[in-house]
Amino acid sequence: MSEDKQCLEDIKDQLENLLDTFSVVEKMYEYIRIVEPITHQVIVERGEYHLNPGTECYGIWENEKCCKNCISMRAINENESIFKIGHTPTKIFLIMATPIQWKNQKFVLEMFKDATKGMIFENESNKTQFTILRGLIDDLNYIALHDSLTGLYNRRFINERLPVNLDAAKKLGQNLSVIMADIDFFKNVNDTFGHAAGDGVLKSFAEILLSCIHRESDWVARFGGEEFLICLPGAGLEKTHEIAEQMRKQIEGKTFICGTHVIKVTASFGICSIIPSEGDTLIDLIECTDKALYAAKRKGRNRVE
Repeated sequence: MSEDKQCLEDIKDQLENLLDTFSVVEKMYEYIRIVEPITHQVIVERGEYHLNPGTECYGIWENEKCCKNCISMRAINENESIFKIGHTPTKIFLIMATPIQWKNQKFVLEMFKDATKGMIFENESNKTQFTILRGLIDDLNYIALHDSLTGLYNRRFINERLPVNLDAAKKLGQNLSVIMADIDFFKNVNDTFGHAAGDGVLKSFAEILLSCIHRESDWVARFGGEEFLICLPGAGLEKTHEIAEQMRKQIEGKTFICGTHVIKVTASFGICSIIPSEGDTLIDLIECTDKALYAAKRKGRNRVE
């Protein structure tokens, strides 16, 4: 048994006792549990919906992978209670996640309220309305994590997901590689061709970045303006450099057609690949990548550093 698993086993009974103190809350919520947010493991639980301790928390949604809009990680990152609405095929839930610390470890108390019980289509008597509402919930969760222009993940997603990738790399002793991409002289595109053309370039640029990653674990986000962040969990420096160079070449060879405008751009790339230790932080990782990007700019742009 790994050290982390043993630690969870050692404090499980204490967390069970902690959950017992929420007996009043149990009358208000149909399901409450304590989750370890990095591994997504359910430690202890109470209520109507049983996943069994040791299983992944996202199983309640009948998903096989973690939620993109992970309420637990956001609660940990912001150190405050966070609310969201989620659904299964037959139920709609209001969820509150509250960060707690126990024995120097961070956990999240999650409480689920079955919102369908208070709705006019309680027993799916109006399946059309129920389906529409589920669609609206999915849309809201999508909007919360995606950039409206490019469709890529947004800065909020970076702030929530990159710490998860960093902690997972620490636990597994694996590389975590990040690429920062920046369009060279992008202001000239807006000044010369207009902001509509600039938006067209950004959307096509984003599509090129996405086309160069192929693993489900990899992701691309708009960091801000004309800067983009690519995360490659488990990829080493050589593979990361290869992917960044592929992106650079495709952008250099691309002709961007925006209305009547024919536009050519290049981009600079900074990469950082580390096997993180306990002291490494999200800020360290971003600063490492930023320094490499600035080096690419200083050395003439349209290059990978």
